[in-house]
Amino acid sequence: MKRISSMLSAGAIGTFVLLAVFCWADTASGKTAPYEPIAVRNLPVPVGYSGQSEPDWLPDGKHLVAVVASPDLSAPQLAVTRLDGSNPECITCGLDSTLVPGAPEDAAFGKPAPLPDGKRIMVRLGLRPGAGGSPTQNFTYGIVECSPSLVDCESRSLAPIIMPGGGIDQGTQNREGRMSPDGRWFGWTEFTLHGTAMSIGLLKKNGGQYDLKNIRILNPSGTLGTSSTAWRAQSSYFELKNFTSDGKSVLYSATHDADNFDTFRVDLRTGNRTRITRGIDWEEDISTSPDGGSYLQFSSRGFNRMPIFALMPRPPFIDFALFSWVGRYELNQVNRKCLLEPWLLDSDGERGTYFGQPVDPRPGTGWDNRTLGQWSPDGTRILIWQARGNDDGTPEKPGARMVIADLPARKPTLKQVDNHTPVPDWAPKRGSFTGYLANTGTFTVYGKKRGSATVTMEGSAFAGSWSVTYVNYSDDGKSFLNGTESTSQDSILSGIQWNASLTLTGKQKGHLKANLTIFRGENGSGGQVSGTVSQRLDKRKANKFPSPTCEPLARPRLRVKVRKSGDRRVRLLVTGRVTADPVWRPVRHTTLRIGGRRAFTNRKGVAYLKGRPGQKVLATAAGFTGAKARVPRRGRH
Repeated sequence: MKRISSMLSAGAIGTFVLLAVFCWADTASGKTAPYEPIAVRNLPVPVGYSGQSEPDWLPDGKHLVAVVASPDLSAPQLAVTRLDGSNPECITCGLDSTLVPGAPEDAAFGKPAPLPDGKRIMVRLGLRPGAGGSPTQNFTYGIVECSPSLVDCESRSLAPIIMPGGGIDQGTQNREGRMSPDGRWFGWTEFTLHGTAMSIGLLKKNGGQYDLKNIRILNPSGTLGTSSTAWRAQSSYFELKNFTSDGKSVLYSATHDADNFDTFRVDLRTGNRTRITRGIDWEEDISTSPDGGSYLQFSSRGFNRMPIFALMPRPPFIDFALFSWVGRYELNQVNRKCLLEPWLLDSDGERGTYFGQPVDPRPGTGWDNRTLGQWSPDGTRILIWQARGNDDGTPEKPGARMVIADLPARKPTLKQVDNHTPVPDWAPKRGSFTGYLANTGTFTVYGKKRGSATVTMEGSAFAGSWSVTYVNYSDDGKSFLNGTESTSQDSILSGIQWNASLTLTGKQKGHLKANLTIFRGENGSGGQVSGTVSQRLDKRKANKFPSPTCEPLARPRLRVKVRKSGDRRVRLLVTGRVTADPVWRPVRHTTLRIGGRRAFTNRKGVAYLKGRPGQKVLATAAGFTGAKARVPRRGRH
């Protein structure tokens, strides 16, 4: 590793002190990712309301839309508020939710996504915000139209989005609806007998409803053959997460390695795919900043929720049904409290030891972060929400609140003028796509370098059995898998049995032994576990399930080092206990004071200030523990 080169010019004036960050470069990328100040503020819930959740910005950047709950409402509704969350004006009250096929009477309105015209908003109907998921939940979607605008909604209507696969009654669960930035494309995930399909279609108004045209499937597709590359690509559990801010790509999650839910990006113009995260902890929703330079990634990193399932790397050939139940377990009423913390990542994603900066390392007592998270139109703020429990709470003790994270280092971004989402001509049309679990029988898969895997698949995503036997299987020719893993479920509504006896030898060494049942908990409590799992990878072990409680993430701190004369520098070292990152990284826009003078660091953590020997140097940045130092006296460093 090497030090970042000095920013001091040869002609520096002796009476100036250079303020800089001392850090190490990532050897994996050659690029050091800076941190930045993040000022978090909680928005008070208006009097009489029991919660505000799942918020988003309206296109004007001056108003918010959020799900509101109140004893006066039979179900959660959508309301437009001011930027401080006050003065909620309901825009869905009185609408007939049964106009949307499959939506029950008095369905909860949730996960709003405003369209750029400022008059329409995409909504989800069904599940109450923050409640635990259910395999039988029938998600439905519609468009709320306001006239003359969402801010001044004098008249309103609800038009359903007609889903091509129908709903639960037709064997399809439609999940996680999203809108493209240009308001033309609707994206979602279809869970069917044959697996998950990431789908996007053009919204077309047709009388009192919206139809979806030219539907394309974004999953990797093609002939499986015997190559592990094709099998790995297509056997994952997929979930569409978002369109990028320029509309040219889609972000999604997939299990490229078994039980390891990571984030990927697919270019809609070319079909090229990029992996963004690589750790074994849970990765959830993600969005890009308006300038495209950052990701907001929700993750369990730092909380070790997933090693019990994902520590030893292995292909996802038979992982689909198991991961469905792992997801229900991880998102149950207990574990979800540590699963969805927001992190900032730069546009290059995870690399080396860098995996981002926590947005809110110390949430209020009893509160935990939830998805989704939204960037302000100008990119200077992030809107998230937090829950106290798994219900709406009461007006005296609200169960959900909105949170804004200000990013003072960022300058406002101009409105995107080229966010037109292209047609992904490379992607198969919906009618020609066949999901991975449509394959049944016994297949032989060969590793990239050596060995084989014998895969047996019977049934469908709703009920079946799957097994794989590895014989010296290797993807890199350096580590080798041997042994058997199997899963079986009588019904997607009941639970799954997981058995494994695997060994890993060679460059990496480890084992996986499992005799576990994951089953549906009572009263909507989510997935529960019974049995044992033991994993080891090199020196790391995992044989205990996640604790029902978790400590807040550690608050990062600053460090200042000072040098004087032509080489006098103040260097800030930012470290977070939660990150376990050994690299000291620059912190941009840190406030530095010497006496009555003030300066801000640049992206490399560098700033200049006049100072006398012995004077105190103070460094502060929102979201960090501050630091102190002194200007060195003559002959000292």
